[in-house]
Amino acid sequence: MPREVGEWTKDKLKIVGQYLPAYLDATQRAVQRIYIDAFAGPGTNLVERTGEIIDGSPLIALSARGRRGARGFDHLYFIEKDYDLAAELKSEVELRGEGERATVIPGDVNVELPELMLKIHPRSPTFIFLDTEGIEPSWETVQSLAAWRTELLINFPLGMSINRNPDSAKTEAYFGTSDWRPLWDTSRRSRTSGLIDLYVKRLAALGWEHPVNDPRLVKDDGNRNLYYLLFASKLDIGKRIMDSVFRQPDSSGQARFKMDFPD
Repeated sequence: MPREVGEWTKDKLKIVGQYLPAYLDATQRAVQRIYIDAFAGPGTNLVERTGEIIDGSPLIALSARGRRGARGFDHLYFIEKDYDLAAELKSEVELRGEGERATVIPGDVNVELPELMLKIHPRSPTFIFLDTEGIEPSWETVQSLAAWRTELLINFPLGMSINRNPDSAKTEAYFGTSDWRPLWDTSRRSRTSGLIDLYVKRLAALGWEHPVNDPRLVKDDGNRNLYYLLFASKLDIGKRIMDSVFRQPDSSGQARFKMDFPD
C-alpha cells in the first residue's frame, strides 16, 4: 500500500525530480552513475488531504533521464529498514521492469549504507538521498561516504525529531560531536541557524565544500516547522544547479524567499 504523506511531501519530491535530470546531464561522461535512497519507503505515496497517489523518490529516480539523452542512472539502490515496505518497493520495481537496474536492500541504514559503498567505484558519481523520518543516519555513517564522488540531499530533521528528543543518544550520534549541546541552549532562532551551520561545516570538513546558499524549510499543513532540506556537493556545479532548483516555486506554486531561520 502507498505510504500516507502530507501535502508538503510534494515539495520535497519536486526538488528531487527537478535536480536529477540536471545531475545526469552534468555526469553524462561517467562510465557509471549511481543513485542511493537510504530511507526508501514503499515507492508510492498517498497524499492524505487529497487522496492522490504519487511516486516517491525511488520511483522518481528510477524514471529520471538526462535532458540531453535517454540514459538514466546505471544502477539504483534503495535501502529500507521495514521489511514489508522493502518487499512492496521491490514488487513495484519489478512491475516496472527495472529489477536488473535497481536493488532493494532491507535493513538498517547505518549497517547497509557503509557496506554498499564498498561495492561502488570511488569515481562513479553517486547521488545519495538521506530522507529520514527519525534522527538518522549517524555521523559515522555519513563519514563512510566521504571517500566517494558523492552528493548529498539531506532531510535535517530539526522540527519533527531533534527538537523533540534532545536527550536521545541518537541526537549525539547524528551530529557526531558534543559541540551541538551549547547551541541547543541558546535562543531558538540561534539554535536553528547554529545547528545547521555546525552540520554543514562538518560536511565541508569531509569534502562536501559546496552547500546550497539557503536550506529549504519544509512545514506541515498547520504551518509548523518540520525539517530543513540541506544539499552538499564536492563540486561547485552541483551547488549552482541545486541553488537554482531551491529558488523555484514550491509544489503549490508559492515563491521561495531567502531563509531567515524562523522560530
